[in-house]
Amino acid sequence: MKSLVAALTLLAATASAKGKGVQPEDILKGQLIISDRSFPMHWSSPSAYASQLKSMNRGTMWYDKKTGKVKVYYAAFFAQALNDVQVDLVIYDITNGARDRRGSWEQFMNRGDRVLFNSIELDKEDFEMNKKYRFVLVNRGKPLASGEFILRGEGPHYSGKVTFSEEDAKQKD
Repeated sequence: MKSLVAALTLLAATASAKGKGVQPEDILKGQLIISDRSFPMHWSSPSAYASQLKSMNRGTMWYDKKTGKVKVYYAAFFAQALNDVQVDLVIYDITNGARDRRGSWEQFMNRGDRVLFNSIELDKEDFEMNKKYRFVLVNRGKPLASGEFILRGEGPHYSGKVTFSEEDAKQKD
């Protein structure tokens, strides 16, 4: 009798999973996709959507030359439904292999969600250029999804021309 109940339970779970189908969060679980543009919210199939998001993932992001800022869009996919309404986005500098924590922000969502789409603006005064960073979404100390990228930017340009006043030139002698 117990084996019959177990078999029926397994059959019912399999049937409901087939009815629901594979979702993008099943394919991308544990991943945090980082992009320089917003993500599409509609798809023809979960696998096509997952493929499209993977192609949008950027390993390098660039600061804007004029503003010194960059807007980072991210999509996080969790292996299991979240049993909470808050996660934390933690950013680490991992340039030299160490996990140097650079900041943390609260993110709010609905209980039971498995996906979070959001964006954050980084300023080069707070996040150095030419460094490697890791974004990690954490819930109660447990990492749910993570992704890495290198943040690039251009330094100041100098002409190489040096001018001395007469007073500066006289001090040399």
